[in-house]
Amino acid sequence: MKGLRKVLTPFAPDQSGAVGVLYEFGALIVVIDAGGCTGNICGFDEPRWQISSSAVFSAGLRDMDAILGRDELLVKKIAKAHEAIDVKFTALVGTPVPAVIATDYDALSYMIENKTGKPVVAVRTDGMHLYDEGASDAYIRLIETFAKEKHEVNKKAVGIFGALPLDMGKSDREKIRSYYLDQGCTTVRMYGTGAGIEDVEKVSSNALNVAVSSCGIDAVTKLNELFNTPYEIMDPSKFDLTFDSGRTLVVHDEVCCKTIKERSEGTVETATFFDTHNDDIKLTEEDEFTELVMNGNWDNLVCDEALLPLIPEFKGNFISLPHFAVSSTGDES
Repeated sequence: MKGLRKVLTPFAPDQSGAVGVLYEFGALIVVIDAGGCTGNICGFDEPRWQISSSAVFSAGLRDMDAILGRDELLVKKIAKAHEAIDVKFTALVGTPVPAVIATDYDALSYMIENKTGKPVVAVRTDGMHLYDEGASDAYIRLIETFAKEKHEVNKKAVGIFGALPLDMGKSDREKIRSYYLDQGCTTVRMYGTGAGIEDVEKVSSNALNVAVSSCGIDAVTKLNELFNTPYEIMDPSKFDLTFDSGRTLVVHDEVCCKTIKERSEGTVETATFFDTHNDDIKLTEEDEFTELVMNGNWDNLVCDEALLPLIPEFKGNFISLPHFAVSSTGDES
């Protein structure tokens, strides 16, 4: 039944993905909402909120603010926050409210830049898409705003895009870092989880960029267009998860799925509830997942444990692969 969910909770929306990318770049992040979207981001969709701080604010819109489009009031609030907090730029993150009232992000950004003297990154999310699209858009906006110059290439520098808590835990990110250090890299820049805005400014110095989840793919292809930087699409943290026999179904992020499939000798099929640039089976409803698993005669199933109640009669081998965006299960602490 279309839209019916009996087990799964709603997945993180695009504004959560955008904040996930911006969280560690030293920005004043302003979620343009009445407070509810910001509460969901900090309370449920951003696990780092429990262990580290970031300047994430709600615009605090009220009915008349939205109806009348009181941009001047928002600009004053942002300018006051800049006086109290040392931040490097302002990031505007959209929600359904500015989408409905057709907020002019270009004009709003111009007003804020004039008032604060610092750059503005506007991510035009609308709450109608999932986190990976918002994260992808945030990466592109950062690149367009800060990656202005071509720097000398550091042959031992690699840029990692998409290693966000919504897709993978801290241990997975450490595996990725260790893999490239073992490959001879001396600089591993993880954009969104560790790298600073200065690393975005000199992103053209990377000898290689890697998309380790779906939300990093558009970024690495964009950088290839701008600076001719080579790129790869794979997740080294999943290299030890391979299947040499039987029929295996992997349900996760597209890059995770791709990595497991390409390194396995057995039959591996892939599916995802999120965006895909590949031929993964696209899932939307709970019933589609249940039908895929129960009618597929799979020997192995790789997915988040939160999906198991949808397939109580599955008799094959289950391999747990947490996906925070699905179950809020991860290892950030």
